[in-house]
Amino acid sequence: MRVQELLYILLIPSANDVANLLAEHTAGSIPAFADLMNKKAAEIGLKNSHFTNPSGIHDKNLYTTAYDLALLAKYASNNEKFMNIVKTGSYTIPRTDIHPMEDRTFKNSNLLIENSEPNYYYRYATGMKTGFTDPAGDCVVATAKKDGVEFIVVCLKGHTLENGLRSKFIDCKTLFDFAFDNYTTYYKNLQEENNENTSIFDKASDFLSFNIENTQDTSSSNSSLRLLLKVVAVLVILLALFFLIFGKKEKKAKSKKARSKRKWK
Repeated sequence: MRVQELLYILLIPSANDVANLLAEHTAGSIPAFADLMNKKAAEIGLKNSHFTNPSGIHDKNLYTTAYDLALLAKYASNNEKFMNIVKTGSYTIPRTDIHPMEDRTFKNSNLLIENSEPNYYYRYATGMKTGFTDPAGDCVVATAKKDGVEFIVVCLKGHTLENGLRSKFIDCKTLFDFAFDNYTTYYKNLQEENNENTSIFDKASDFLSFNIENTQDTSSSNSSLRLLLKVVAVLVILLALFFLIFGKKEKKAKSKKARSKRKWK
């Protein structure tokens, strides 16, 4: 089987045996791969996590936090192939020389992306990964995107509600709805002080740095605003240079004309 096929089986139905297989294939052994995991965790800023195996199976020395899992999800979301796998609803293992039939189909364990599950389905969900152990409970790291805005939700220690529903998916939907409904873009409104002693060049420079550094926005439209501000600032500087050079030339011409008049007198 190809590595890509194994990745689908690993990430869609959460196959722990495949996690071990890929770890041994990559690093030679599970402990060696765990070392690679811990080095990568430190590299991307996970400060309260330690890994001892590739599947997350319970171990007293294996631990993490919701915040670290969110950082990990943010890092993983930049991998296009990974995101394409985790949003896949089901996957059928291709036939092999050992198993000649295509009768092994697995459904994604993340029911937020499964539209046949009305209690759990979330139309904006894009992934990512579920998990379960007895000590950790029912867990999920979920992602969703709406109108160009993306959120990551981490729910740990989930359980079954009185109505039989799984709390982690219900909580994810509630948190995503709250985030999308209450997300707001804020602009910093800073006014430039008028100072008669400040040269036009200083003012132009202040204008440029003020608008580029302080007018920050998470929306894509703000990039156009920043570009416009850059153009305006450059025009202001060029205009100032023009008047400065023109003024000096005019001043020299007047001075030369005055000296010529005094000479003739």
